[in-house]
Amino acid sequence: MYGQLKYLFYLACIPFLFCTKTMAQGQASKPVWKRDTLVADNVFRKYNNWLSAGGGIAKNSQFGGQQFTGGIDYNFHIQKEYFQFGLFVTGDQFGEYNNYQFHLCYGKRTEDGNLNFAYFGGLSFSTFYERQGNGYDQNPIKDVGLYFNTELIKKFTYDTGGGISAFADINSHRLILGAKLDLFFSGAYKGKKDSFY
Repeated sequence: MYGQLKYLFYLACIPFLFCTKTMAQGQASKPVWKRDTLVADNVFRKYNNWLSAGGGIAKNSQFGGQQFTGGIDYNFHIQKEYFQFGLFVTGDQFGEYNNYQFHLCYGKRTEDGNLNFAYFGGLSFSTFYERQGNGYDQNPIKDVGLYFNTELIKKFTYDTGGGISAFADINSHRLILGAKLDLFFSGAYKGKKDSFY
């Protein structure tokens, strides 16, 4: 069962790797590059999508001690509003997970040439296993809950970076609190300024 769920988790990650292009934007009375951000003759979208992924530690209210957590989030915009679709897993160690969670959230974002800061809140759906002796019950529990996270990224370039995120996932069975070190990849780059004349 664990092997099948682990395979599904890795399979679910694949689409996010190809989803870094932003949605089209309209309203053009000014030249396109004047509505966006210009860095050394490179044009970056003011409203853009990004992918963040990483690993860290988590505390699950059902168990004592710390667990490994890993997750990936695709953060996208519709007009000027930001949303997040993602997943995370937790388990006693890397590759052995007892909790699988998906979330869809609404959030706010502040971005400049050095930092990307965002926070989100929304709904989650979890499948997890309760402790049974030294192992886990083979019958999964499924529950809907609330998910919150915040992310602070220091940029390496305008559209890449690394930083930290913290999250909480709450449902009627348990509370998970965690923190991850994340890598950041943005779909902000549009091209050279000259190409927009």
